[in-house]
Amino acid sequence: MAFLQGLFVYHNVLDFCTMETSESGHLSDYWGINDRDSGIIRMLRKAIEKPLYLLFLIFLLYALVDLILTFIQLGEINNWFIALFHFIAGYLLIVLYFKLVLPEYFHRKRRLRAVFYFLVLLTALVFIKLMVSKLWLDEGLTLSKSFLVNEFSRVFHFLIITSVVWTLYENFLLRQKKHEMEMKHDQLQVMHRSLQLSSHFVMNSLSVYMARIIKLSPALATEFSYLTSLLRYSFKEFGLPNFLKEEVDAVNYYLDIQKMRFSRISLDVNIQVGTVAEKFPMPKLCLLTLVENVFFHSDYTDVDHPCRIEFLLVPEASGEGYVFTVCIANKILDRGEIDIRSGFGASSVFRVLEHQFANHFDYTVDSDAVNYSLILTIHYGTAV
Repeated sequence: MAFLQGLFVYHNVLDFCTMETSESGHLSDYWGINDRDSGIIRMLRKAIEKPLYLLFLIFLLYALVDLILTFIQLGEINNWFIALFHFIAGYLLIVLYFKLVLPEYFHRKRRLRAVFYFLVLLTALVFIKLMVSKLWLDEGLTLSKSFLVNEFSRVFHFLIITSVVWTLYENFLLRQKKHEMEMKHDQLQVMHRSLQLSSHFVMNSLSVYMARIIKLSPALATEFSYLTSLLRYSFKEFGLPNFLKEEVDAVNYYLDIQKMRFSRISLDVNIQVGTVAEKFPMPKLCLLTLVENVFFHSDYTDVDHPCRIEFLLVPEASGEGYVFTVCIANKILDRGEIDIRSGFGASSVFRVLEHQFANHFDYTVDSDAVNYSLILTIHYGTAV
């Protein structure tokens, strides 16, 4: 049991050590890891692809070396049968240990059953050795302390080697799966890249159109600038720092565009966020996603129940920071079915904000088949 527990710890540590990741985000780091994994897979493939065959060769070599050393020491080999028995019985033991005990212990998590199988294998090995000695040999072995020490010492070496090969094989399979997933990810990236235009091309083209539009209609150029500004923000890299002021500006651009699109829109918007918001962090597109949900799920044309969107950034009562509050309330659009949820993407937004701000973030959702209400608060202080 202690031997298997020790192997379990070693297996987990080795798995942890071989899970290579790059925190830098640079493409060169990514390709370096990819190439390194490919090289390791190529080197291990031939040796580890057939682990039982590899173990057969290892223990065959072990048996040959044992015979050679015996011949050098004694000048002759008196009993070939016992050497052959040790090789065949030892190999059958490690095959069952490799295919039955280790997977049962690590993969299926049936620890007691694995230990039971392990003890049965050891008992069977000892019993068979005693029977072979009694029936075909003249040694007359007995179940003594010396016999058990010799047998378990040999078995211990066999199982250590088998466990190492099994661990290498498992890690080889993990690396192979990881490599295949990375290759599929690369292919998807290429496919995704082939389906989209360059952000620089889009923005430069829109700038050309803007220059032409402004000559025809300055008012139309202003309205067109809402779209270009929103697109420019959406193209911003996720890895770059993002701030509350940028996110609120994007929401304003989005609302201006929606007001142009829908003549019957009914909104009650109150956004009061000062320039101090330029120094407060805010994950990109989080607030915009919550506002988009209003247009996905609400009846935004009901004059008697206008959609309420409120962003307020005010100093804390203690004077040690600011509190940012988001209030969104709307009448849920009746699609002929009851759909009680906070909206597509909202749960992901809450997880991102909780990860970003931890205990400085809180929210409350009240939703039924008729109305939806969200109150979200973020405390910006010295600890954030």
